[in-house]
Amino acid sequence: MRFLWLLMYSLLCAVLLTCFSTIHDFVKYIFSLGALYVGMRFFRRFEQIGFRIWFIVIAVLFYFIFSLIVALYTQAGITAP
Repeated sequence: MRFLWLLMYSLLCAVLLTCFSTIHDFVKYIFSLGALYVGMRFFRRFEQIGFRIWFIVIAVLFYFIFSLIVALYTQAGITAP
């Protein structure tokens, strides 16, 4: 069960960081604050060093994956019908 919480928090943090890095408006800082808040909630809930390290590693990996997906999507030029 704790592994699912780890994945959920990491996934949410990675999505917020991806939004922060792809949006070029002032609203991007709201996503940054959201990622900071999610990280603080995770660190408050899980005090083990191992879980904290895995949270950072998995969040960074998800961030790179989502950033790659967004970059490929924008370069493909796919538009909505």
